[in-house]
Amino acid sequence: MKKFNLFGLKFMFEIKKSDRNDAEIYSSSYSLREKILYFILVMFVIAFSSKISLLSRNNNYKVGDVVISDIYAPKTIVYRDQSAKEKIIEEMILKSGKEYIYSADAGRIYLETFDDFFNDIYSMKEKEHNDIDFKSLEKNTGRKISERMIQEILRLDINEIKELQKETRSFLEALYENGIVQEKSIIKYNSPYDEKVKKLPELSKQVVETFASPNYIYDEDKTKRSLQEKVSQINDQYIEIKAGTLVGKKGEILNERRIKILEACGVYSYKRSTAIILANLTYLFIIATLFYTVVFNKFKKEILNKSYYRSVLLIITAFFLIFRFINNDLIYLVPIDTALFLLILLTNTRYATLIFSFMMLFLMPIIDYDLIFLVVYVASLSFGAYLVRKVNTRAGLIAVGIQLSILKITLFLLLSAFSQVETFGAALKSGEMVLAGLVSGMITIALLPYFEKTFNILTLFKLLELGDLSHPLLKKLSMEAPGTFHHSMMVATLSENAAMAVGANAIFTRVASYYHDIGKCKRPKFYVENQQNGENPHNKVSPFMSNLIITSHTKDGAEMAKQYQIPKEIRDIMYEHQGTTFLAYFYNKAKSLDPSVTKEEFRYSGPKPRTKESAIIMLADSIEAAVRSIDDKTPRAMEEMIRKIISSKIEDNQLSEADLTFKEIEIIIQTFVKSLVSIHHVRIKYPGQK
Repeated sequence: MKKFNLFGLKFMFEIKKSDRNDAEIYSSSYSLREKILYFILVMFVIAFSSKISLLSRNNNYKVGDVVISDIYAPKTIVYRDQSAKEKIIEEMILKSGKEYIYSADAGRIYLETFDDFFNDIYSMKEKEHNDIDFKSLEKNTGRKISERMIQEILRLDINEIKELQKETRSFLEALYENGIVQEKSIIKYNSPYDEKVKKLPELSKQVVETFASPNYIYDEDKTKRSLQEKVSQINDQYIEIKAGTLVGKKGEILNERRIKILEACGVYSYKRSTAIILANLTYLFIIATLFYTVVFNKFKKEILNKSYYRSVLLIITAFFLIFRFINNDLIYLVPIDTALFLLILLTNTRYATLIFSFMMLFLMPIIDYDLIFLVVYVASLSFGAYLVRKVNTRAGLIAVGIQLSILKITLFLLLSAFSQVETFGAALKSGEMVLAGLVSGMITIALLPYFEKTFNILTLFKLLELGDLSHPLLKKLSMEAPGTFHHSMMVATLSENAAMAVGANAIFTRVASYYHDIGKCKRPKFYVENQQNGENPHNKVSPFMSNLIITSHTKDGAEMAKQYQIPKEIRDIMYEHQGTTFLAYFYNKAKSLDPSVTKEEFRYSGPKPRTKESAIIMLADSIEAAVRSIDDKTPRAMEEMIRKIISSKIEDNQLSEADLTFKEIEIIIQTFVKSLVSIHHVRIKYPGQK
């Protein structure tokens, strides 16, 4: 039977596992895989469910279909109208002239050839040659000469030949002036001479065509470059279609352009709908695989932490359900930062940023792959994580939300400018982001206490509340065991400074130090710091009972803390701050009574410190008590005592499970010395001073 509390309500339900090998079921590896798969299942199913509607009949059309009912745009979109751009390009091509290479000498050269040709004709006419040397004539003129044309000219008398020469030469001059164009292998005459040539007498026409050579050569490469330059200056044509706009009227026959508009609005053909569903499945599968791989290999500890896991699963589920059922036009109004803030505050920064990043990736199918949205929020993620880490008051979260919204607005406006987003729409979404940023901090402040209580998670704000000396448990300690209370305050000062010096969690170390000896409240007089008038209760009991009383204060403290709902992390410190330390004094007394006793019977139950913070508190606890016993509290004497105690802890293997390095231990020693000198106000003795 499973039991858990959620926002003050108690739930109970039973889960039965399928038959599997017990070793497999209860292994951490199996549990880890199972938990990660639940994460993936929630995000995958909710994201993919947003695309199921693509298979509906009302969402599928093709070119030529008749619209069976009015179709309204489900969301505001900016549609890139490719057809409008193509129409502009077509008009430009029609209006654009072609580029030609002009030869100014072509007309002159061929008119001179024309004159040479007729001079040869006159010479042949005068000599009355019957054999015509065509090869010589073609060589002289540089043109292919028709034998038939020459014979017809020679049949004319001299005056008729001169008249023919005059008319055709005049026509050629005008023709060259008007332009003769060659495009590839085709020669064309510019208007109106293209029609005039057709009306010439046959012989005149032959002469003209023989000596008409292009003086304008079509430059295809230059024309293409010119056209490409003009086309490149044509921007994409965008139209904004507001949500609720009629995009398909009942009875309308759909053309290709209308189909493209419907597709932009999310109305497709069955073929395209199937392709989109398969593409979404592929995308989600890839993201899920990446998520599983990264989390399984890098965040095992966080996933196996029940409190972390349950709280994160709840945040993910709520996050995706909100986006699943909200209109996509309002996504910028959703206080997304709340999820990021909660994840960071409830878990840790690295884990939170990774989970949030993958949440954004899984979200893409729901928001129709709005890349501007993705870039804006992913780009601001690292900045948001940095700001939240610096926050130490609940009200500070509101300021972080506003700062993040300013960053996101800047990014959004820049991306919108590049993406041709309509100005009014961009301004409206900017306002939505400001409101969402402001509300995000407020919602986080409201929800955080419920998450802290429901999942028993120790957050920074919870630590600050627990560090209030008016807390009932600390008041109980100060009233019933004032010596222990003072000792705890000293340990807190030493531990906090040392933790800060080595980069550990200083606030947690300080607060945990307040509570580490809370178990001494049960029998305060059995601890030397609470004894008065020289009375020592241990003198009246056996060393075996003394050992039992002393070593039980760790367990007593944890049980008492649980009643006061102190988080597990602090309760762990209560067990670990003594590790498995050996009580030599009571062991020696017991040994004199019963030689058969073993050292293991006179050790704390542990476990040994498993974190830097726990190890620091163990060292500070022992050192603070030992330094109080020194008569001559000089820096040198205190440092010698500190080194002696730490060496004994290392030799006794008490720090073997904590991740402290020798360099960090040396820093801790120097920090302890500095703090103790400050606490005890040690003064330098001058020569002659007693």
